[in-house]
Amino acid sequence: MKLKELRLKHGKTQQEIAKDLNLTQNTYSNYEKEKTTPDIQTLIKLADYFHVTIDYLVEHEVPYLIDKSAWPESKKELLNMIAELDDFESEKIKGIIVGYTQAQKEKPKIIN
Repeated sequence: MKLKELRLKHGKTQQEIAKDLNLTQNTYSNYEKEKTTPDIQTLIKLADYFHVTIDYLVEHEVPYLIDKSAWPESKKELLNMIAELDDFESEKIKGIIVGYTQAQKEKPKIIN
């Protein structure tokens, strides 16, 4: 699992995260060292806490997301641009995309 990497990236101690998630420091430490595995509810809490997916947290690769060879060039280009953004910029772009897709769903269909 990527718990230690995420903890260090966020500048947190094991004690801080354990307290924030209502765990003991020992329990959290065992998750980081992979001595024990969190249950699904704790995995959800951890993923939410670090703003990542459970797949990312447990290092599960989803093949259809990784193999982009069949994707059109425009989508590959867009993903590469998004990969360059920081978290704040990514959230702004996500908001734009969500707004756009919602507007497309609500747009009246013209029937000829």
